[in-house]
Amino acid sequence: MIDFTPPAYVQTTVSDIHRFINDELKPIERDLAEHLTNEHLYLREDGRLAPEVLAAQRAIRKKSADRGLYALHMPKEVGGGGFSLTDMFFIHEAVYQHGIGVTQWMLSWTEGPNQMLMFLTDEQKQKYLGPLVRGEKTAAYAITEYRGGSDVLGMETRAQRQGDEWIINGTKAYITNAQYAELIIVCAMTDPSKRGEGGSAFIVENDAPGLHIGRTYRTIMDDGMTGELIFDNCRTPHNSMWGNEGEGFYLSMGMINWIRVRRGGMCTGLGQYLLDRCTSYIKNRQAFGGPLSRFQALQWMIVDSYLDVQAMKSMSLQCLWQADQGNLWTLKVDPQLVQVVCSLKVFCDEALYRVADRAVQLHGAHGLMKESGIEKIFRIARNLRIPGGTDEIQRVNIAKALGL
Repeated sequence: MIDFTPPAYVQTTVSDIHRFINDELKPIERDLAEHLTNEHLYLREDGRLAPEVLAAQRAIRKKSADRGLYALHMPKEVGGGGFSLTDMFFIHEAVYQHGIGVTQWMLSWTEGPNQMLMFLTDEQKQKYLGPLVRGEKTAAYAITEYRGGSDVLGMETRAQRQGDEWIINGTKAYITNAQYAELIIVCAMTDPSKRGEGGSAFIVENDAPGLHIGRTYRTIMDDGMTGELIFDNCRTPHNSMWGNEGEGFYLSMGMINWIRVRRGGMCTGLGQYLLDRCTSYIKNRQAFGGPLSRFQALQWMIVDSYLDVQAMKSMSLQCLWQADQGNLWTLKVDPQLVQVVCSLKVFCDEALYRVADRAVQLHGAHGLMKESGIEKIFRIARNLRIPGGTDEIQRVNIAKALGL
């Protein structure tokens, strides 16, 4: 029998996370309260983050890194905590049990380091990975295109070698952190005739000639974090390649696997946060001569959300334990391991969406208000079912692993 009780060092870290959030992040969240509930204050007119919000985001990231919390998932040899995927479930769960405000900025997401960056050269690790781990710089992973979303191999961005440089041309769409990243990690075709073996990845600094920040998208989350990147004869040194030529798709998919495995703790933590809010609300909300909690219809909605949260936690721990037994951070991942990771993502994304939908319904008109914080999680839950591979792509990958 597998014991999923978190080890002592994880329990100690979880306690430290709660202290850090309550002592240092909640005051920041209170100071930004108006910004967090009003997109007109949260965002500039062009859709980018307001200066106050961007400054808080950067400050929290650095505070967390200085405390040794930001990159717990990275190997100790590069300044991380050396935590396993199973360990990280409890870390993500602890952070997201506080809901969505500013606390989520304390952990590395797509803007930070991931295990696939261990394929960088020693020189690149010192120049690029170190600052990412320390929260000094951020990255944007430029993979998706207007005509190459789920069909990654259909990307049209090209990179050609010219002397000591690579020349990159193309447009990347719907890229998280595009507007703010110091490092742009872009996947481009270096030999289109080779399909999957013809893509390569490059680290492009944000002041590179020919790199242009395009539009900022107003998404369902309205978080100011999604943008367009245009490469117009963009020049980057020949030694800026991530990995070897032809490995770009595998490296990019590995980064996406990091996005997928994070969903377990994230969705479980948010689900528990919503469950606690709903349970408290219907116990205290008086209507029709008593508390709402006496109505069986509402009790069953609570129970269904409880079941979803328990199922998310159980499945996540099982899947992450399986992933820890294999090697997710390699170029060609075992299809059975991909099946496990895709199963975790699609199940947790859809379960959180159900919990969030019930939370809005249970809170009635208040659940629709920006100030409640509940409708924001509902919008986030709906968003989660597309980035990192849509629900449908997860099912395609699972079907392939089943031999279908």
